[in-house]
Amino acid sequence: MKLGFLLLLFKLEGRKLGIQNTMTQRFLYVPCRYMLTILVCFLFINIGMAQSNWIPTRYYGIPDDEKRVEFVDEFKDNRHNWSLSSHNVNITIDDDLYCESQTSQAVSRFQLVPINQMGNYEIELRMRFVRGNSGNATGLTFGRDVRGSAYHFLFMPKGSRYKIYKQDRSGRGEGQNIQSWQTSEQLQHTYAGNTLTVRKVGDQWYFFINQELVTQKPAQRLYGSDFGFRIGGNMSIEVDYLKVSEIRTIDKEGPILSLLQPRLNGSQMMSFDESKQIIKGQVSDASGISEVLINDTPISIDTEGTFTASVVLPHGPTRIEIVARDAYRNMTRESFYMQYYPEPPREEISSINYYEGKNYLLLIGVNEYDYWTNLHNAVKDCSDLEKELTSHYQFEEENVTSLLNEKATRENILEAFEDLQEKITDKDNLLIYYAGHGYYDNQSTRGYWVPSDARLSKIADFIRNSTIHDYIKSIDSHHTFLIADACYAGSLFSESRGVINEKARSRWAFTSGDIEKVWDGQPGQNSPFARYLLRSLHENRSSRLRADRLIEEVKEVVKRNTAQTPIGNALQNVGDEGGIFFFVRRNSRRR
Repeated sequence: MKLGFLLLLFKLEGRKLGIQNTMTQRFLYVPCRYMLTILVCFLFINIGMAQSNWIPTRYYGIPDDEKRVEFVDEFKDNRHNWSLSSHNVNITIDDDLYCESQTSQAVSRFQLVPINQMGNYEIELRMRFVRGNSGNATGLTFGRDVRGSAYHFLFMPKGSRYKIYKQDRSGRGEGQNIQSWQTSEQLQHTYAGNTLTVRKVGDQWYFFINQELVTQKPAQRLYGSDFGFRIGGNMSIEVDYLKVSEIRTIDKEGPILSLLQPRLNGSQMMSFDESKQIIKGQVSDASGISEVLINDTPISIDTEGTFTASVVLPHGPTRIEIVARDAYRNMTRESFYMQYYPEPPREEISSINYYEGKNYLLLIGVNEYDYWTNLHNAVKDCSDLEKELTSHYQFEEENVTSLLNEKATRENILEAFEDLQEKITDKDNLLIYYAGHGYYDNQSTRGYWVPSDARLSKIADFIRNSTIHDYIKSIDSHHTFLIADACYAGSLFSESRGVINEKARSRWAFTSGDIEKVWDGQPGQNSPFARYLLRSLHENRSSRLRADRLIEEVKEVVKRNTAQTPIGNALQNVGDEGGIFFFVRRNSRRR
């Protein structure tokens, strides 16, 4: 019964799952006498892809918990014993691997990583060209054997071109292009870092550059188990990391679980101003449902698989976990947060002088840098935030200052802060949003913003966090709330404080990560941090949203879905008196 359901699912969903021209698709059209044989092959080879329901053509289409890392080197030290010097090639390792080649011939460096070649795997390398002959090819080497036969996923730093090449030394030693030179917009400029990924799923190889699929080829058997990188002749490169993972397949399928109430809309976090709420959903499985649990409490289901439960939420966020198991104990799990924050009494709202002044918004977003690697989504993040706040919250367009791309120079940013010093009164509120590169100097333990015109390694061109602190301190607002989506933004903070007095002045900040690198997101979308921030603001239905509650909501979702650790807290020594910023919806009228 479950098998029939699976075949029907594949026939209807094959295109959705991205499985085209594979054994699975051809199965649907073969004569009946061959069906049993092909069915057995199908079950053992492709059932994992069908039941995991991930899409191999998307970079983030495979969950991390379905990958097992077999080897990773981030080059903090030489624990993997790379050969540091040989004829005309020198390597140093200090937070990355720097390799200098003084020969005209390409050279490969590699590590032995035994993996199951018959299974699915993923190899990823991040590197950048530093100096030398930028017209030579460099990149990822994989599947190499002791004779030097190998596959290469290469790019040319000058010209934004890539190719896929194999060198077979078992015979005459001739090379063969799997993909000849091809121009790719995904490759960054000559001196920028590029991430190369090779993913094998089933009988296909998928090749990604900077998290975007550039080509798909029939997978070939690897020559050996050496993985590494290739340095072009007469060039120097830096390697950030090398990672080799096996992609695990799942041979059992859990029930189909649909949540009907509350409607999450992808946010995994919902806010309510009433403590009593209803959770409603539906489960189905061809083998039958054995149990449904909500936070470990058994819930009854009707003949159509529908279940309903009433919960009383305590104050603040509450994690809800739904578990459904079928007759074979295969499990499906769904978790999300429901947070209860009651509306304050009307007399308390009217007593807060937050409503008396204006709300000012300063947006700084940089995609296009003169010298640094360009970003994808900083400008879109700023524009989307401006639209959300001016459409649904009490922010007026005439009080918005936008510094985007070439306008976000060091001089213009500092002048914008000085203009706000003159405009803002002690009854006004200020929201600052920065999206762009960040920099952290380990030696001085100082953090910086990177303006659009900043030169590489020229700290004098950056804007210190201490300078931002000084401006926040000098702007005589009632509330100031700084949001920064940049690498190393967590260096803004010092220590935390305790109880909030809602009537007092405040100086808070919320950053997309600690002292760490953060992800800009796929081109044309929002960064992960901005996406969840915008979603929380858009889905908020309370008349006013406290900044600390927004922080907790966004922080939990970002932490669950990325490797980032957002931080939100009061800033020290800049005039904070224990208050908090409010986002007030337009249906809440000012006094």
